Amino acid sequence: MPRTFLAVFATLFGLCAGSFLNVMAWRGPRGESVVAPPSSCPACGKRIAWYDNVPVLSWILLRARCRHCGGRISYRYPLGELAVGLLFLGAAMQDGFTLRFLSDALFLSLLAVTVQTDLAHWIVLDEVSIGGTAAGIALSLPKGGVSPLGSAGSAAGGFLFFLLTRYASLLVLRRKPGYVIPPRGHEEERDEFTGGMGWGDIKLAACMGAFLGPGRTVVAFFTAFLTGALAGGLAILLAGRNRRVPIPFGPFMALGGAVAVFAGDAVWGWYFSITGTGL
Repeated sequence: MPRTFLAVFATLFGLCAGSFLNVMAWRGPRGESVVAPPSSCPACGKRIAWYDNVPVLSWILLRARCRHCGGRISYRYPLGELAVGLLFLGAAMQDGFTLRFLSDALFLSLLAVTVQTDLAHWIVLDEVSIGGTAAGIALSLPKGGVSPLGSAGSAAGGFLFFLLTRYASLLVLRRKPGYVIPPRGHEEERDEFTGGMGWGDIKLAACMGAFLGPGRTVVAFFTAFLTGALAGGLAILLAGRNRRVPIPFGPFMALGGAVAVFAGDAVWGWYFSITGTGL
């Protein structure tokens, strides 16, 4: 496939996928079907016509307002579509039109949904984490990517590592009753936040391992913990955020996963070169 055609195809495919993922991120936490009913304006309830649902372009032409009621259309919709389009473009340029591209595109899509749902609702959908784990292992069966053993082993290892992290946090934080302050609107879920690591994050770690395999999973987790710690520290120092209030970790896991997709092998190569070791 000509490289230019592949780039255009992947970008358009990603924009359309991003539009669907916006629907999934909106309806999933509410327990609604992502298939029916058709998309409608959340302000007036009017059905959105196909020509008003073209990724990014419709938002620009409508000037970020509903055609019927004039209600504002959030910038997060075109931003999500554009982000997925660019991620698909990057994956296509890296992988070509191969099984690995399909695997990376699906994985990046799951990460994009996670960013939206965790930031808005503190939720990592089971359809993303559990369904993604099954899909990652299934996509490892054909030759040419992560081996089935590496996929299943990394999924189990990621799940276990995050589970142990949760229980270690519980041992520490339970000695300080009331130390963790749940985010606003989630006061009844205090026990979920006391573990430091939510069950959604634990299941997402298994999904990441299934898609990435051993080496790239290490890169993803290291990146997630490093960027999460830096962002939390900056929020406390510069914005005066209360250190007792948790921050959603899913977006940092998503960032780590994206770094692993595009630079995981290069990071390991760099590490081996400076340490003089190899596999």
